[in-house]
Amino acid sequence: MKAHKTTLSVRELQKTIGQWKSRKITDSTIAKLLELMLGMTAYMNEDAVYPVENFYDISKALKFKNARYLVEAVRLSGAFGIVPGDNVYGMSSFYSYLWKEKEKTDDSAETLPVTLPVTLPVKLPQGDIYNIYTIQDNKNNTSSGRISSAEKSLEAARNFFHLINKNPMDKMRIFTPLIDGFQQKEGLAREDACANLVYLVNELLVPYFASQERFMKSTHVGRLCWLSNLLKSAGGLRMLKDATDAGRRQRVQNLADMRSEQRNNHPLCEFEWTDKESGLRFYDDPLEGMVNIPDNAPPRPGAGAEWNVLSGKWGEL
Repeated sequence: MKAHKTTLSVRELQKTIGQWKSRKITDSTIAKLLELMLGMTAYMNEDAVYPVENFYDISKALKFKNARYLVEAVRLSGAFGIVPGDNVYGMSSFYSYLWKEKEKTDDSAETLPVTLPVTLPVKLPQGDIYNIYTIQDNKNNTSSGRISSAEKSLEAARNFFHLINKNPMDKMRIFTPLIDGFQQKEGLAREDACANLVYLVNELLVPYFASQERFMKSTHVGRLCWLSNLLKSAGGLRMLKDATDAGRRQRVQNLADMRSEQRNNHPLCEFEWTDKESGLRFYDDPLEGMVNIPDNAPPRPGAGAEWNVLSGKWGEL
């Protein structure tokens, strides 16, 4: 594969980076955009474009949070040619002007140096979080009774996983092994393993299938085979790892939030705390750590007071 433009002046590069910074694009994202602009040929097709099928892999290679963040950065930069598409991303591919000549119908950006448009591109909508156990009502998401092709693809992908969950055999064949795998590999409670599955479906699998043009043309049986093969592939294994990592981060955050909430709850006095969920009262002791307080005990009188189990009264440390 041969690049369309093999040289780029320092002045052009500096101007482009300056324009990206004026759009509030962060330094870390600028480095990623430069890699895309200079050319990541492993993720291009024979036409020297980055196709939608590779968006997920590109986002992981460049450490974007997900493919939607990749697409948002490409749009915001204004430095790439964009081929529109009827999918969740609104594009079927994008390309660098260093590798492919600007198409006549492409008004997404100017050749380097980039000329900024009057209005910056709008960020991609994040969409409703889809819970595989309760299908969402999307009537409020329509405009004048019309649904775009991208919304139809997204809804079809959501409904596909909803149908899997409704069918006991499909659920046992596809979802149950995934939950078992999360539970066994991470030593998780069943509830946390299910949360990993929900993230996998909502944030990774639904957007992936909704972005594939052939998804809408596939039968339900064909989609099941597609899903089964995907989960065994390198891309599917990366999705499983991403869901595992996301679940781990969420549990750490939940624990931190719970502890913070505990330390902000002083219903009786400022010298003790009450756990909202259990209703247990407690205070901190420099030697014993967290000490529970009986329900019938009066409020702790001071920061140095300790509970005497024998006398059933507060005493000083």
